[in-house]
Amino acid sequence: MAAMPRCNGVLVALALVLGCKFQGTPVPVTGETQLLAGEWEGTYFSDATGRTGSILFHLKAGTDSAYGDVLMIPAQAEYSRLPTMPESPRPLRKPGRVLTISFVQCEDRSVTGRLDPYEDPDTGERLFTTFEGRLEGKTFHGTFLTLFSASGQRVGGTWSVARKTE
Repeated sequence: MAAMPRCNGVLVALALVLGCKFQGTPVPVTGETQLLAGEWEGTYFSDATGRTGSILFHLKAGTDSAYGDVLMIPAQAEYSRLPTMPESPRPLRKPGRVLTISFVQCEDRSVTGRLDPYEDPDTGERLFTTFEGRLEGKTFHGTFLTLFSASGQRVGGTWSVARKTE
């Protein structure tokens, strides 16, 4: 796996989210919810698309709903010229998007789930993403698979989240 690129936009968005009490979108959770109790923070990456982003997830012990979102950062930068320096292009990143986790199930230290459908930032094509992972210590490691609805293309990637609090 290639090294995950750092992006100032990701750091700024993450700082804004973490600077206030993270609530996120409500997510139904089934199965061994006690394994998911706490605050989780992590990242995902796809070699196929070059996209990366942050994952934030929170489940209060004894409940069956969590709060969590995924921040997607598109891989390609758009370029424009500075008006005062016509020979000097400057990258303008496409804005990050918050993707909604729609369902999570946890059984036998394994987690599966899906995101709400969303549009590809490059093509506008509707995307469907599922994920799975396994708890090792205080960290879930896993993979995800994204299906492009119109073309039928499938791309995958990896993700991990670590428990921040119990």
